[in-house]
Amino acid sequence: MATNILRLKLKRIDPVKYATIAAFLTALLMLIVFVPIMLLFSLVGAGAASESLGAGAAIFGGGVFMIVLIPIIYGVFVFIITLISTSLLNFILKKTGGLDIDFEKAGLDISQIGDEQVLR
Repeated sequence: MATNILRLKLKRIDPVKYATIAAFLTALLMLIVFVPIMLLFSLVGAGAASESLGAGAAIFGGGVFMIVLIPIIYGVFVFIITLISTSLLNFILKKTGGLDIDFEKAGLDISQIGDEQVLR
């Protein structure tokens, strides 16, 4: 093995922290994606949708309800799915002995991290 490669083994990922990060990222992405789409849809078809589809379409017609609701729903679903998948990943990592990950040595050695003399 080359001297500039650092081999580490991934043994566990905290499911709640990872699921929280994934849920927040998904909710933010849904805000970025769905806000413009829902605003566009509300401009184009709010009147026609509320007349032809009745009261249900009138609730969603303004787009504000969907702009708030979609990121929350996606965030909750992604949190639950990521929590389950990360727990399964941890189970598999435990049974298989972990996952080897290679990092390229770019400066400090891992034993030098936090050493005050190196930081100066």
